[in-house]
Amino acid sequence: MGTRGNKFNLNYFNRMVLSIHIVVLVIIYTVYLNRIFTPSQIPYFNFLTIGFPILFVIAMAFLSYWLLVSWRHFLITLVLSAGLFYPIYLSYPYFQWKDIPQKEATLSVMSFNAHGFRDDGTEGLIADHKVDIYLFQEAYESSQKALRADALKGYYAEFHDLLSIYSKYPIIETKQIDFDDSGNGRAAYADIDLGHDTIRVINVYLEPMYIDKDMVKEVIASTTTDEAEISSRKIENKLVKGMKMHEKQLDAILPYIKRSKYPVIIGTDLNATPISYEYEVVTRLLTDSFIQVGKGNATTFHGFKFPIRIDYLFHSKQLQAIKGQVIRKKHSDHFPVILHYAFTDKLTS
Repeated sequence: MGTRGNKFNLNYFNRMVLSIHIVVLVIIYTVYLNRIFTPSQIPYFNFLTIGFPILFVIAMAFLSYWLLVSWRHFLITLVLSAGLFYPIYLSYPYFQWKDIPQKEATLSVMSFNAHGFRDDGTEGLIADHKVDIYLFQEAYESSQKALRADALKGYYAEFHDLLSIYSKYPIIETKQIDFDDSGNGRAAYADIDLGHDTIRVINVYLEPMYIDKDMVKEVIASTTTDEAEISSRKIENKLVKGMKMHEKQLDAILPYIKRSKYPVIIGTDLNATPISYEYEVVTRLLTDSFIQVGKGNATTFHGFKFPIRIDYLFHSKQLQAIKGQVIRKKHSDHFPVILHYAFTDKLTS
């Protein structure tokens, strides 16, 4: 009776674990609903994208359990988990299955949230990584006098509040893109004459969420359910507000992509992960440059101990990414992203 009872208990436990595992998978898969619902319709699917790496680890822990106790359950749940691997790959592309183009790059671009250039080493960073075009976010003109006089001397420069655009080539037109809100998100474009071609670069800083470490610590340190609920609600309200503003800000940016006469490159602090609504909207029109050619840890924000990828370069089909890297040096709470491009076809300026 004892052996039968133990076997019965183990079977019951495994059924319970399987039920929980399936519920977890269903919850995780709701991140794909960001392709259908906007933040103004249902913002909560977008919440899960922030903690997706943690959810992925939980899903892998379940798989590890089944690997130890039941091959049959392991194979079934592995198949059910297949859709989780590509979203995590978008932040951690440790392998490449695409052939990297064997072309010579003719254009290089850096996108970097410089956090007000508070770090004295930023000038050395730029001097060590010379590119044709720099797209800086959180970069007021007043904070860059030394850079303009030294590391970026000779570059054409345009400043739009929090945004800076530097180019080795002449900027023939530039404009800040108006957002019909009172937030701190910003976007601006510059049409740049490369001599043989013209491109449009768009510098984007979507609305920050204003969630800091103290707010997270407040939730963790809560001693009662009511305290935890109040602290969590503060974070929830900020996220909902920010995501809804992102939707409106992207609506204002999209026409400058769709109507551009020139190939487009976007450098951005998107303040959103690669499985978010925001990322989905942009990648309907443009390609994620780093994912085409980059390899390794693509996360770019290290302001919290939990790293996430929120900084990107995107390009249109007339361009081809050749080489990409994330500069993993802490000159800001973000890491710079650098991409090298070539043109796929000869373009008309």
